[in-house]
Amino acid sequence: MDQRTRAARAQGREARDELLTAALRVFARRGYRQAGVEEIAAEAGYSKGALYWHFSGKEELLVALLEERIDAPMREMVALLEAASPDRDMSVEATREFARQLGGQRDAVLLEREYWSLAIRDPELRDRYAARQKELRDALADALVARARHLGTPDLPVPAGEVARIVMSIVGGLAIDELIEPGSVRPELLGEALALVYAGLVALGPGRAP
Repeated sequence: MDQRTRAARAQGREARDELLTAALRVFARRGYRQAGVEEIAAEAGYSKGALYWHFSGKEELLVALLEERIDAPMREMVALLEAASPDRDMSVEATREFARQLGGQRDAVLLEREYWSLAIRDPELRDRYAARQKELRDALADALVARARHLGTPDLPVPAGEVARIVMSIVGGLAIDELIEPGSVRPELLGEALALVYAGLVALGPGRAP
């Protein structure tokens, strides 16, 4: 690959990233339904044709944002949870990641809530949202099982999938509270909540699920 080809590809990746950033801002400001591709392209400083070179339209922009700006951090945390040594305090890691999201990812959290509200009313979007949530939940459940094994408690008293659902609900609920009332959620609260969940699981012990 020659230098010009590498430069062209780098410029293409940069343009794509700038378009995604612009789409995130416009979706957060206007809402997905009201946002238009022309406005997104203008926000990024590109023509509408340039936008269509990288994305087929609003829906593909939305999917890319969900995968790259919202789901990716969760997947990174899941991978870290699965591979972390037993002496690593994952509540601290969770707190650090949550603080990062609250501090710099407000538009991403808002977009996630926007997608959720659309999915409630649109059967096709609802199916996609449910499939996406299940994929994340299954990955988190596998990581929780691996973490429990590392800690010497391989038999969870509650199915891992249900624990994963609880954890994701806590994360989502705290994010909504912070959106509605900025500054109301301490970043440490997520780590403390997860520690309480784990303490409850340990207290139940294997085979003592309600």
